[in-house]
Amino acid sequence: MKAGRGEKASEAATLMVFCIFAMLVFTVLLLGAGAYKNIVGASRDGSDERVCLSYVWTTVKNNDDADSLHVGTFNDVSALYIDEKIGDSVYNTIIYHHEGWVYELFAEAGYDFPLGEGARVIQAESLQFVNQSDGNILAVSGKTSVFFAARGETSIPIESRW
Repeated sequence: MKAGRGEKASEAATLMVFCIFAMLVFTVLLLGAGAYKNIVGASRDGSDERVCLSYVWTTVKNNDDADSLHVGTFNDVSALYIDEKIGDSVYNTIIYHHEGWVYELFAEAGYDFPLGEGARVIQAESLQFVNQSDGNILAVSGKTSVFFAARGETSIPIESRW
């Protein structure tokens, strides 16, 4: 049996509708995958900032002796110094950011070390420390920040304004 013109046209129309539907499904999947990738990336970035500041906050609170915290520079990089007296010597725990990593260096005060010395702790886009006029210290990583209050007071996590 031979197919008539009407049957061929019907088959062609069905095939065209199927192809259009397949292209639309493929387009929606591509757009959804791109949106998902952007959401996951933004979530990961925010998470890294919070984990970085959580590490710094925990380190400070575990070593929070009177007058032991101060902000300084470590080879021209903003750094947090935590002083600790052991025997007759003073030691520093120095937390700083270098080449995408947060480092922690524990060393006797007064010795010079190059950037990159110490233990790599966590990857972070940035980490800065700033002395505040009220004596507190502000730590900023990306768009997230936290204050370290004076000994005996609680620090207040603060999301910075976008």
